[in-house]
Amino acid sequence: MREQPSLADGLRRTLLPSCLAAFLPFALLWLPPGHWRLIPLVAAAVLAVAIGMFALCAVWERLPAWSASALAWAYLIVVVLLRAAGGPSGVAAMVLLPVFWLALFGTRTQLWCLLVGVGLVFVVPLMLVGGANYPPSAWRAGILFVTLSGIVGTTVQALVRRVRAQEREHNQLLAELDHLAHTDPLTGLANRRAWQSELDRGLARARRTGGPVSVALVDIDSFKAVNDAHGHPGGDSLLIKIAQNWTEMLRPDDRLARVGGDEFAVLIPDCSHAEAPEVIRRLRALMPRPHSCSIGVATWDTLEVSDRLMRRADKALYDAKRDRQRKAHATTPTGALQRSPDRRHSWTAPVEA
Repeated sequence: MREQPSLADGLRRTLLPSCLAAFLPFALLWLPPGHWRLIPLVAAAVLAVAIGMFALCAVWERLPAWSASALAWAYLIVVVLLRAAGGPSGVAAMVLLPVFWLALFGTRTQLWCLLVGVGLVFVVPLMLVGGANYPPSAWRAGILFVTLSGIVGTTVQALVRRVRAQEREHNQLLAELDHLAHTDPLTGLANRRAWQSELDRGLARARRTGGPVSVALVDIDSFKAVNDAHGHPGGDSLLIKIAQNWTEMLRPDDRLARVGGDEFAVLIPDCSHAEAPEVIRRLRALMPRPHSCSIGVATWDTLEVSDRLMRRADKALYDAKRDRQRKAHATTPTGALQRSPDRRHSWTAPVEA
C-alpha cells in the first residue's frame, strides 16, 4: 500500500519556489519608492533569512503540527516590516504567500486566524498612522486584499482537503485490493500468491541469521468424503475450524497459508529437522475429531531455492499419504513434546509424558 504523503513531504516539495517568492521583494528594492527606512528593512531581511534557513534545515518530521502556522505568521511580520520600511511600496501583495502556505498545510482554524492577522496588517496602519503613506483611499486596497486572501485561502484549502480525501479513498481501495489478492476469502489465511512471498522472505531471513527453517505441507484426509456427506458448507466449516485451531497454535513468526482446496502450507522459522516431528504432532492433534490429515515436512538445506524446498515437502507429503499408519511422521522417540511456558515463541525439547 502506498503511504499517505506527510506534511513534511508536502513542505519539501514547495520550499524552493516559496523561498524564492519570499525573497522577491528584496530583489525589487531598486524600484520605487527610492527611499527605504533602513532599520525595518534590515529587520525584515534578517527575519526572512531566518525563516528561509529554518524552512530548509528543519527536520519537519520532528516538529509539532503548528510549525507551518508559525512560519506563516513569521513571514506576515516580514510583510509588516517591509510596509513600514517603504510605505505604499506594493509589497502588500506578499500577504498572499503565508495564506497560501496555510491553505496547503494548515488547519481551518489556523487559516482563519491568519486571515484575521492579514486584516490587521491593513487596518491598523490606516487607523493609527494615516498620512500620505496610508491615505483613506488605501481602505479600498485593504478590503480587496483581505477579501482576495480569504477567497484564495479557503478555496485552496477546500481543494486540498478534497484531493487528500480522494487520495485516502484511493489508498484504501488499493489496500483492499491487495488484501483480496493475497488472502483466502474462506479462511482469512494467506493464499498461494502470498505464500510464495512469505516463503521467499523466510528463506532470505534464514540466510541472514543462519537459523534453520522448515516447511510443512498439509492435506486433509478424505476431504471429498466430507463434502459428499455434508455438502460444501460442511467442508467449508471444517476448513475454517482447522485454520482457527492452527493459527492459535502457531508462533507469531510462523506463517500459515491455504494453498489449495484442502491443502495448507506452514512456514516455520527456527525449526530444525529434529524439531519437525513435534510440529507434525501439534498440527495433527488440533484436527477436529474424527478427521485427520497427512503432513510432509522439509527443512531447508541452506543452499536450495524455494521451489526445490517445496518439491521436497510435497514428496514428503506424498510419502505420508501412502503410509497408512503414518506413525513415523507423527510420534517422537521418548514421549510427547510440550510447549515451554512462553508457548508462542519456541519449540521445546522432550519432557516426560
